[in-house]
Amino acid sequence: MNQEMNQIIQKEFNECKEIGDGILDLKILNDYSWQVVIKGPKLGPYEKGQFFIHVLFPKEYPKIPPKFRVLNKIYHMNINQQGCIALNTLKKEWSENIGVKKMLLEILSLFQKPNPQNPLNLKLAQQYQENCSEYYEKAQQWTQQYATFIDIKIE
Repeated sequence: MNQEMNQIIQKEFNECKEIGDGILDLKILNDYSWQVVIKGPKLGPYEKGQFFIHVLFPKEYPKIPPKFRVLNKIYHMNINQQGCIALNTLKKEWSENIGVKKMLLEILSLFQKPNPQNPLNLKLAQQYQENCSEYYEKAQQWTQQYATFIDIKIE
């Protein structure tokens, strides 16, 4: 990794620490990747969930967007089985000025309100539009099963 890219990524890491609410943990894994743990927003199906997101920076960053992948199994129309996230900003709308902080904020907003206009899972998008309460119930079940962890305290 060249020094300029290293400085850009370190600056962005520090900016992401400012997000506060919604981000439980933020770690640099190596020169090209981070792990972010976000908490599901209150009053929704992802509440009490802890979602692990892997951020991978390409060597051409920031000209090319980083890849974001949710590592937990999740019931969400905008996130596929491989954990890829449907955000236009990660594809055709990307610019060097966007940055990781804005992307994480957009991901947090998808957890608050899924976007049926840009689904990766058409079946879930259809369910959301036809029977929203059933969609939320199933998303809540998956959150409890795959994203809820018990804190163990050793005395």
